Formats: sequence, structure tokens, C-alpha cells
Amino acid sequence: MDAITGFSFSRPEALLLLLLLVPLTVYLTRTSMALLRPQRRRFSLALRLVVISLLVLALAGLGIVRASDRLSVVFLLDRSDSVPLSTQAAQTAYVSDAMASMRETDAAGAVVFGADALVDRPVSPDKTLPDLRSRPTTTYSNLADALRLGLGILPAATARRLVLLSDGKENVGSAEWAARLAAANGVPIDIVPLGTASGPEVWLEGLSAPSPVREGERVSLQVSVSSSTDTTATLSILMDGAPLTTSGVSLVRGTNSFVQQLPPATRGFHTYAVQVEPPAGSDTRRENNRYSAFSLVLGKPSLLIVEGHEGEAAAFRSALAPSMDADVVAPSSMPANARGLAGYDGIVLVNVPASSLSATAMQGLQLAVRDLGKGLIVVGGDESYAAGGYFRTPLEEMLPVDLNLPSKLDIPSVGMVMVIDRSGSMEMAHGGSVGVKKIELAKEAAAQAVAQLSERDYAGVITFDDAADWVVELQALGDPAMFKSRIGSITSGGGTDIYAGLSPAVDALINSKAKSRHIVLLTDGVSAPGDYEGLLKKMEDNNITLSAVAVGIDADTALMQTLAAGGHGRYYYTEDGNALPQIFAHESHIASRSYLIEHPFTPERSSPSAILEGMGGLPALQGYVGTSPKPGGQIVLVSDAGDPVLAQWQYGLGRVVAWTSDAKGQWAKDWVGWQDFPRFWAQAVRWTTGTQAGGSLQPRVGLQGGTAKITVDASAPDGSYLNNLAAGATVVGPDNITATVTLHQTTAGRYEGSFPATVEGAYLLRVQATGSQAANLSQTLGVVVPYSPEYRGSVTDDGLLGRLASLTSGRTLTLAQGAAAFEHNLDAVKSTSDLWPLLLLLAILLLPFDIGVRRVAVRKADVLTALDTVKRRLGWQPRPQPATASAPNMAALFDAKSRVRTGRADDQQLRPLSDQAAGTIQPQPTIPILGEIAAPDIEAPERKPAPPSAAPATTQSRTEDADSLATRLRRARDQRR
Repeated sequence: MDAITGFSFSRPEALLLLLLLVPLTVYLTRTSMALLRPQRRRFSLALRLVVISLLVLALAGLGIVRASDRLSVVFLLDRSDSVPLSTQAAQTAYVSDAMASMRETDAAGAVVFGADALVDRPVSPDKTLPDLRSRPTTTYSNLADALRLGLGILPAATARRLVLLSDGKENVGSAEWAARLAAANGVPIDIVPLGTASGPEVWLEGLSAPSPVREGERVSLQVSVSSSTDTTATLSILMDGAPLTTSGVSLVRGTNSFVQQLPPATRGFHTYAVQVEPPAGSDTRRENNRYSAFSLVLGKPSLLIVEGHEGEAAAFRSALAPSMDADVVAPSSMPANARGLAGYDGIVLVNVPASSLSATAMQGLQLAVRDLGKGLIVVGGDESYAAGGYFRTPLEEMLPVDLNLPSKLDIPSVGMVMVIDRSGSMEMAHGGSVGVKKIELAKEAAAQAVAQLSERDYAGVITFDDAADWVVELQALGDPAMFKSRIGSITSGGGTDIYAGLSPAVDALINSKAKSRHIVLLTDGVSAPGDYEGLLKKMEDNNITLSAVAVGIDADTALMQTLAAGGHGRYYYTEDGNALPQIFAHESHIASRSYLIEHPFTPERSSPSAILEGMGGLPALQGYVGTSPKPGGQIVLVSDAGDPVLAQWQYGLGRVVAWTSDAKGQWAKDWVGWQDFPRFWAQAVRWTTGTQAGGSLQPRVGLQGGTAKITVDASAPDGSYLNNLAAGATVVGPDNITATVTLHQTTAGRYEGSFPATVEGAYLLRVQATGSQAANLSQTLGVVVPYSPEYRGSVTDDGLLGRLASLTSGRTLTLAQGAAAFEHNLDAVKSTSDLWPLLLLLAILLLPFDIGVRRVAVRKADVLTALDTVKRRLGWQPRPQPATASAPNMAALFDAKSRVRTGRADDQQLRPLSDQAAGTIQPQPTIPILGEIAAPDIEAPERKPAPPSAAPATTQSRTEDADSLATRLRRARDQRR
């Protein structure tokens, strides 16, 4: 039953118009209709106010509010494969029982669903449930579509309810999102949880294979098997449909993981499948006992390994030898430009100091990684990273770590004296420094070395020719700008006396408070003799070290080597003065040793990475080069102090990996003997070389409910998008059926398409694109379609069903509570019927009456005459008999009528025919004419009967009557004005 509960306004603010229009209408009526009779004036005002009120109420959206206690229920029946047939029969019985309890005013409908949702019974008051004939796809459970469809077929003018009968195993869509939509519409969802097939269950959770891999590289399969009970099973591995291995495994309740190592595969696309065979009675479903994977095997990658010192890359190369080709070179033999590096897939630097690479070589390496998409791995050591002088070089920019030391490190103070030759030969330009004097390069080198020291370190600068002078005496560093200013004042001239320069430096360091003491000597000539043996003995007794730098072929290289060896330092020879700043910076790092952290520790994982995929516990390390995280870099492994040990990031089109420990027996001796050492570096190389870009396609494939969606990003070598390409994909399914998919551009550089993927197994895809911006781009990839999640596990997801009911204030029912579906415990639904069409119609109908009251004068006699006419026409009273008269009498009557209508008075008043015949004139009232139009602003004057007289009216008397009427009309006009 529907009951009127009130009225509503959709635009109540329109009612304010009444406050404006009603007073205005009253005022205008009083001024414009002042000459109307009071009754007509009041009646006209009332009509106008009614019309205005009707129009304002229509504008305000007046409506009638009705409440209804009718109830509509839609039953959502889960017909997916996870619901047993016996349970499906119980669903039907539940709905039949519920519909039998419906009231006469109630209605019910039914929706069946699996992967899709179908309306099997529209909402109707019929209490019988016919056989459910709809057959949805049963391999998935799409609760979201069922909820949306059920909500869509519910009528709006009744109380509404959805009843969901399901096991809750959602695997397509989002039922919670659909439930929020139902809650927003005030529709509760009652749930009836259904049980699934009972009994033990063994199923494959997953199978993963590395892809792509290189030819000659071993393949490691990761197998995950779940079981509801403790049991055993047989695990079989197949490659391209052919059996590879078969083994028995023991399963515990829960998830069990296994790793299967397979021999290297040949180049190409390979599919893998794992089959689990539980013993009889240990399994219920067979659909979930097989899982597939694929692997794309590429040709062996070609690597360029640059080792800082001979033999340092031996362990690294040995680990990669089976799976890739590698060329090992010294830093001086590395190609000096990007063109020479283009033939390699990746470059590896093993403890390479920046001073051993020319500026041109580092720029070429940067271009190869950033613009050509080559991979780069930087392996640490005592002459790499900050200790290798990478500051302000392209290497520093490419690394995913910051070379600055972590502030938490306890850095010992350092005392460092730079002894620089200022002899006349240093004024000459040399080698690669055409146009630049060696003394200027030496000053720059000294300034850079000072810049690498901390404020707590000590530094000094001595220059010598025939004698020595302190440019900056040994002192706490403080402000490096002061040192740089004084170093800039060095000038050249004179001979060469190395001993004169070294002696005051040794004495100053002996008297300093620095814990680490070091001297850097630079010269380009042959020195005068001196007591060098005594000086070296004095240095050794006071723990002072010395490194020597010989510049040019004129330098006394023999003496310099002897001094470096006796001073337990390093000897450098360079013909290119441009290398001096890097050499001095390197010496500054080595002297401090603050960047080298040496103590045993086990690295800890900081974030997931493909480099560590499939690896368990990690061996210990003995040391590393201190660095700190760089914004944008991904830190994979950290030390016990939280410093980066393994880091990675994308740099331009290429990828870079930083390993801050070494790859030899100094710090990584436990790693070199680790069984996963080859796999670790193989996966690191694979990760860095996996994005060979240079004008490339980057395809991805995603699965959603039996459909595979292909997304391809196309980019040029400079990183710009490639648009307007003719893109497509060739798909080879597990059944060897080939299909072609057209990819349409959806945004800048992105192309998308889809294809049905209902057959379980591995799919091979070949994506191609051509156009004016790209000649022919292609990429090969694969995707695995596993068995439907509908078959995974055997437990009803009551948690999801409970959340759906909670979101909508629904109830949890059982299959025995069918009548509860039609309980009238919901709020009555209120509906509004708009009245504005009726109000507008009434206003239109009343408008002519409002005009007529003001413009047409209707007397009482007119009304009575009209009523008499209506009665005669309807036969309610007899018609008057026509008068018997002669023709002349009738003519006289018509003539009198004409005179009355034209306003002209005849000499004789109209008399009855009997009076005329008698020759007697009797005064008669004027016959009123129905509908006679009166003056709008005045009342028509009363016509008085002529006084009885025997004599006929004269012309003069008629003129006087007319004059008096005219006078009255003029008087009324003047009053109106």
C-alpha cells in the first residue's frame, strides 16, 4: 500500500517569489481596476493570486511524498565450478521456499553468475520459480557483475534487497566496490555462505622460470605446492612437452617450495610445465595439479671487463664463463668512445681507479650506458668509488650511490703534505694538456686533493726548486677556500731539489697530531742528490707514507719508484698532465683510509631485486668502500652499519649496478667460494643487460578473467615517444593456434590490444611496429595462463562475504532461512510525484477567466436569460409559442429590435402588438441583450421607463436623453483621467 506522507519541494527557494509577487499584485489591482465594481474587483484579484500561486508552486517543484511498504528481492545464485552440484540444488530450493513466503505486494527476481552474470527471472510478483535456464561461464566467479546487475533490475519505488548465495571465491572484478555502490543506493546485501567440495586437496600454487636467460646459462625453476594435509606426491617437470625429471616429494600442510635446477637450454622460446600426482584419496580436484611457465633463451651476452690490476677480475670472469663471452682488458685498453663500446651488451669495472681512465673514455662509457642502453656493473675494491677518485667524474654521475661518507662513520684525522716541483720545466705545456702549463695542473691537483679531506684533517703544501718554501704550513684544514687561494699563488722557476722539498714535510708530519700521515711528491725532472735513505728510515720510524708522481719522460723515474717503494706508497707515471687532479684526489682518499671499512659482517637485504632471486642465506664479507644512498637509487643489500653494499638503478636507457665490496679474496673470500657466486653475478649481468633500448618496444601482458591485455610502450633512442606506428602482435597459443592482434595507440607512445586467453599454458607473443619514425621494431615475450583461480584451494571465503554484508548493513543467513529474505524489516521507501504539470495546467485554464472578469460585464439578467436558454435547449421547460400576428406587426417588431441594437430611438417605444392594435402606447422596459459589452471602467446607466403619457415622445426629448448620457460619459472619463 502507498500512503501520502507529506509534500516536498525540489526548489524551495522559489517560494520567496510569493513575498514579492503577492503585494505587487494587490497594489496594481487597486490602482488599475479602481472603477470596477467592488465585487468584480475582489473576484479578479482572487483569480490573479490563485494563478500566481500555482505558477510559483510549479517553479518550486511541489510534489506529493508517498511511502510504500512493498518489497522487491533479487537472488544472486553462484553457478561457478567451485560450487558443487548438490549445493546448486540447495540454492534453488532456498529461492523456492523464500518466494513461497512473499506477500501479494512483493516481487522477486533471480540472477545466475559465474564468469559473467545473467538475468534468469525478471522482478515480478509471481511466487513460482521456473527452472533456471541461463548458463554462465563457470570457470571464474564474478561477484561484482552479479551485484551490479541485481542492483540494476531492482525497481526504484519499493524497498529493495539483494540475497547473495555464494562460496565467496571471487577471482574477477571487485565485489567490495559493487557493495559500496549498493550501500550508496540504500540496498542491503544478505549473504548465504555455501560450502565447497569437502575432502583433502593438493594443488600447485605456482611455477616460475627466469626469462630471458642467456644461452649456456642454467635454468632454475621455482615450484610451489600447497596441500591441505601432510602427504607425499610425485613431481614431474616437462620442457616443451617432453619429460625432464620426475621425483618424489614430501608435502606438509600449507605451502611447500622446491627448486629444480635444469641444464642450459638452446636459444629460443621454451615452455616448462610441472605436474603433481598425489596418492589416491589425497586430492579432490584434478584441474589444479598442473602449472606452466616459459623462458626465452637468448644468445650469450658479450661483456667487456675492465680490471684495475691484472688478475683482479679472474674470479668474476670464471663465474660468468659458462653463460657469456667476456673480454678482459686493462683500463688503458678500454675503447675511448661509445662507438667502440656499442658491440658489447655490458661493461664491468673491477676496482678501476678514475685516474687510470681518460676523460674521453669516461665520457664514452657514459654515452654508451645513458644513450645506447648498455649495462654497467661497478665492482669495488681499495681503489674504487671515493677511494678511486670518482668525485666529479662521469662515473660519479652514473652510480646509484653517493660517494660522500655516511656522517655516522668515525673518521680518523689525516695529515697530508703535498710537495710540488715548481722548477722552470713546470712552466711548459705537456702531453694532452696542450696550452695548459704543468704547474697550473699541479695547482689544480693540490686543490682537489685538499677538497677531499674533512675539516678535522691537517694539510700543507710545499713547493721546491733549488730550495723549499711553505705555501701553506701544515695545519687543520678549516676552510678549503683559503688553501685554494694560497695554492693559486704558486709560481715556477729554478732547479730541482727533491730532498729539499721532502725534508721539511717529514719534520712537520712528525710534530703533527694527525693519526695518519702521508706525503704526495710531484716532479717532472731529475733531482739533485740527497740523503734519501736516511729520510726514508725516518719516515718509516714515524709511520709516514709517501707516494710519488712522475710527469713526462724527463722525470727521474728510477728515483721516484724507489721513494714510492721505500715510503710504502704508490708510484704514478703520466705523460698527460690532465690526470694529475685525479691522482692527487686518489692519494687523498688512500691516505685517509676513511672510505675503506674493514671488518667482518653479513650483508642484509634492504629491498627485493631480481639479482637475488632464488637465493637463501648470504655469506659474510670482510669489508667495503663507504658510500651513502643516492636519491632514486634502489639499495638492495646493506652492511651492518646500514651502508650500501649492493645498489641498482635505471640511468637513461641503461641500468647500473654498484657493488661496494670486491670480487676477489680480500673482502669477498667467502663469496668467491659460495655455490651461488656464479648465479649471483649472472643475474646481475642479466638485469643490467635486459633493457637494450636504442629505439625499442617495451611490451607487457596482463591477465584478467580469461582475457590477456597487451600494452606496448614505444620510444626512440633519445627517449622520445614513437607515435603513429602500425603496431600488432602475433600470438601462438599452447595448442599451436596462431592469432593476430592489432594494437591501437591510446596515448603518446603507448599501444594496446587484447586477445582471449582461456586455454591453460604458455603463449608466445611477437610484437612488431613500423612507421615513419621507426623502420621495424620487434620484441618477443611470453605469458603463462594458469588454471583458473576458481580451482585453487577448498575453503569458502567467508571473510569477503562478511565484508559485503557489513558494508551494506546486510545479514548472514543460512539455507534453512528462506522466509527471512522477505521479512519487512526495511525502512519504507518514499517516492515523490511531481505536481508541476497539473499546477501549470490549472494556471493556464484560469488565465482566460481572469481576463474575462476584467473585460466582460455579465449582469444577473444575462445569467438568468442564459440559464433559460440552456434549459429550453435541454428540454427542461417548454418553448414559448410564437405570437400570432400579421406580417406588418412582425416587421415592426424586427425594426424595433434593430433600433435598440444600434442605439437609435424611434418615435415610438416598442409596444406589445396588442397595444399597437388598440392605438395605445404603453411604456415598456428595454429588452436586455445577453453579452452586451459595457464600458470597462464604468457601470452602464439604468434605463428608466418613460412617464405615462398619451402623446408620443418627441425628437427633442430623445436628444436630451442622449445629451445626458454623453454628459455622464464625459464625467466618468474625466474622473478616470
